[in-house]
Formats: sequence, structure tokens, C-alpha cells
Amino acid sequence: MMGGSAIGSAWRIRARYHRRMGAAILVAMAVAIGGCQSTKETMVERGGGLVAQLRSRTSAATGVVHIFNYRDGVVVELAIDNLVPGTYRIALHERGNCSSSNYFSAGLPWAPPGWNKSPGELLPQFYANPEGNQNSYVAYITGVRTEGPLSLKGRSVVIHYGQKTSDAFPGQPNNRVACGVLDNADALLLRDD
Repeated sequence: MMGGSAIGSAWRIRARYHRRMGAAILVAMAVAIGGCQSTKETMVERGGGLVAQLRSRTSAATGVVHIFNYRDGVVVELAIDNLVPGTYRIALHERGNCSSSNYFSAGLPWAPPGWNKSPGELLPQFYANPEGNQNSYVAYITGVRTEGPLSLKGRSVVIHYGQKTSDAFPGQPNNRVACGVLDNADALLLRDD
């Protein structure tokens, strides 16, 4: 049977251990939280590549598309918030112009030469969660680059509601919900708009 001093000593050791572990856990949590950034910020801070800041004229939807070279093509990353939950399609469009109210100005969906499906199917569809967000979309496109003759720079990125892209006509409603123009990542980081 243990004496009172042995039991007290064991309790003191256990209490000291728990205080140290608690402090270590708090420090680890502070470092983890302090190091966290939104997906949008992380994607832009990677450096290089192309970025399109997505905005909607008809809703609160905002987001960013980051495209960077990888092997014989590019990786496309998307982070977007404030969508109506559901299925969407992301598409590259022929003109870098998001000035019209229904994004008719972006032109038709575009795909690189040799693409044998509809240009609207170049990138896979995605799902906006019940909170209206999608922050983990990653896709790969071959045969294009961020610079040079096969560059995507200057093209628009349009988010379409539903599984397919639709034609747009001036002043008529369509399924285009957000738009942004691809530009050098560094240029967009310096822009104040």
C-alpha cells in the first residue's frame, strides 16, 4: 500500500504532465491556426501562372481561378463562394471580356485545337456544397500553357449553373453566373479594384 506522500507525488507528476501537454497542444493549435489561410489566398500566393478573379453581376458569388503549368498542360484550381447549392460547369471562353450583364461578351466556350468534344466539356463539372462553396476543385488540361502561342492568358473563365454550358444572347437570361479574365498572377496581385 502506498503512503500519502507517494500518492501526492504521483498526483503532482500527473498534473505537471497534463499542464505541459495542454500547453503543447495550445501552442500547436495556435501555430496551425496562424498558418491557415483561405484556399483563395493560398492559390494566389503560389506565385506565377494565371489568375482570374470571378465576380457575379447577379449574385454574391465571388471566387478565383488559378492556372499554372504542369507537365504538358496546365492545372486549373477553383475556389468560389456564395453560389446556390448544386451542379456547375466551369468553362474557358474565347474572349476575355466580362462586361455584359449576362456575360454574352465572353463569347462561346473555347477548347484547344484537337479537342474532340464540345468546348463546354473541356473542364469537368463541380458541385457547390450546401453552404454554396467549392474550394477543392482541381482539373488538368493538356496542350495549353500559361504563356506562349498556346497561352490561356486573356481568355475568360465563366461559371455556368447546371451540367452544361449554354448559348448567350445580348440582354437575355442564361446560366452564366460568374466571370473573370485570366491575367498574370503577379499583375492581379498588384491591381487594386
